[in-house]
Amino acid sequence: MSDRHQELLRQRAIVQEHLAWLDREIAQISPNKTQPTPVSLARPAPPAPLPSAPSGHLAGQAADLTRHAAASRPTSENSSVPSAAEAILEEYRVAPDTLKTDIRKGCLLYFVGALSLVALVVSVLYFLISKR
Repeated sequence: MSDRHQELLRQRAIVQEHLAWLDREIAQISPNKTQPTPVSLARPAPPAPLPSAPSGHLAGQAADLTRHAAASRPTSENSSVPSAAEAILEEYRVAPDTLKTDIRKGCLLYFVGALSLVALVVSVLYFLISKR
């Protein structure tokens, strides 16, 4: 099997897990407790590229999705695909508090850098104009 084919199969398994989780969530909150109609995956859309590291709100959603998918995952022959995906997600998972701190530090760093650049430009212009 080619790498692309394996990647497409992995993406389809992830989407199917997500759809199953959505069906369960809809069934829990629906007033008449009817089962939603299953979605046909006859023509799957091309997979969207995954971000290298989920950030902020998306990290929480990814963690929730992973937790729900792991809790409801049926055992099957190809369970190595979801477990491999779980391992990859776990490797890049960042705690929300750490992420907030990193973002604040980054914003402060950009602000100090921009302020320094403005001060440098003003100083250079001052010395160029004062020498004339």
